[in-house]
Order: sequence, then C-alpha cells, then structure tokens
Amino acid sequence: MSNNILVYDAPKIQGMSDNDVLIPSDLLKNGMNVVIPVWPQQSPAGNQDTLIVRLTRNGIEEFKSTTQYTTPITLPEIIIHIGPQYLVNDGDVQLSYETLNYVGNPHPSIVRSLTIDHTPVPVDLMRPGFPKADIWGQFHCDTQPAIWFGVEVEVPPLPTFCRIGDTCTVEWFGYLSPNASGAVIPGTYKKIDKPILTNQEIALGFTVTVQPYVPHIKPMEKNASAKAKYSIYRGPKLLGSSLDGVVKIDRYPAGSTQPCGP
Repeated sequence: MSNNILVYDAPKIQGMSDNDVLIPSDLLKNGMNVVIPVWPQQSPAGNQDTLIVRLTRNGIEEFKSTTQYTTPITLPEIIIHIGPQYLVNDGDVQLSYETLNYVGNPHPSIVRSLTIDHTPVPVDLMRPGFPKADIWGQFHCDTQPAIWFGVEVEVPPLPTFCRIGDTCTVEWFGYLSPNASGAVIPGTYKKIDKPILTNQEIALGFTVTVQPYVPHIKPMEKNASAKAKYSIYRGPKLLGSSLDGVVKIDRYPAGSTQPCGP
C-alpha cells in the first residue's frame, strides 16, 4: 500500500454545481447531501477505513460525521446527509472531509467554502416611479428636463432587510403601445446595476438615469410607453423584485406631423 498522502478534490453537494457557493433555499430547508467518491487507496482487504466529514465556521466544528467501512469498499460514492438543523445560522461555513486508513494515516480534501443565507424573498417590492412625468404619468414635449437628456427612474425606499453593499438592478424596456404591451422595441432595453452605498439610500430611495437617448428612448414617439422595474441582489442571490412601473411617451405636439426632440 502507498504511503503517499492524497489530497482529494473539494466535496460535491447534490443540487449544487461545483462552483456554487450560496446554498439554495430548498437545501437549507431539507438539508444537503454531501457526495464523497470512494477513495482510490483503500486499506488491505478486511480492514477498516474511516470517513470523517466536517462543517466548520471560523474554525469551530458545527457538524461532524464519522463512519467506518470494511475494505474493499465496492460503492462508487458515499452520501453523507447534513440536516437542516446545522444550516440555521447565516454566514460563511467550510465543508471538508478526510479518510483514515487502518493505521490512522489521514488523507484530507480541499476545503469548500459555502454561504448560508435565509433572507426571505418578497414576492413584490414597491413599483418604481418617474418623477419628471406629468400628473397623468406621461412624458411629452413639455417635459423638463427634456427626455433626450435622459429619463430618471425613482427607486422608492427599500425594505429593511437591504444592506449597504447590496446591488439594485434597474431595467428599462420600450414599447410602441401606450400600456407597455406587445414586443419590446429592439435596442431600447437598458440595465443599470447600482450598488447600495448608504443607509440613506435604503431609507429614502434614490434615482438612476436611463441614457443615452439613442437607442433607449428615441424610438418611443407617439402613443408609446416604457416599463421599468428593479431587483435587489446580495451577491448572486435575488432578494426581491418590484412591480412594473409604466410611463407613457408621446413626442408629437398637438397638430404637428413631426416629433419633438433630436
């Protein structure tokens, strides 16, 4: 038997890709299955190999599973279940395993970092607004400042679960209908990723500006509209999305055959 110390790949988890860090909500609820490929260097037949799986936080062990298997082990892989009671507290944790042969020599795995986050996902956040639109919710030739300088989208006060460092993603879509129905006008889509920088932005909201005029605004000339919505992310995790805000756009002055603006 070889005396080389093997270092195994980081453990795999059913329902997560190898690059995933954030534990999905269904695994937080039901627990997760850690997949351990059976190690290539087993003890001589009839002896005991030991598998130890650990979940630690800041160096403190929160879960440990120790199981022994008589060699030769014919299973291709071993599944160790970590129950949801070990996934209650939010934060970063480290998952690893090691094997011990019959004389106690260890072979460790690479440590896998994971994030536990139980932040609830609201179904609907408050819809965004358009502070420069008129009382009928419309942009027109008298809008000030003129929409060819950009359109302000107002994100209202955010839920209290939001934190500095979260990202607010605002999306804008243009339509040839007055009620944001039908197909999105090609080229009008705009996505703005706005980091949340202060507690004041969470408490009071903020605005972002959709620009440039071409191609995101100009195609909407007569009986047209735009839709805006926003979503809050913490890293890759979606925390919530808003209802749609809709604004009408008509750049034809009464009696004119040409739209205003460049």
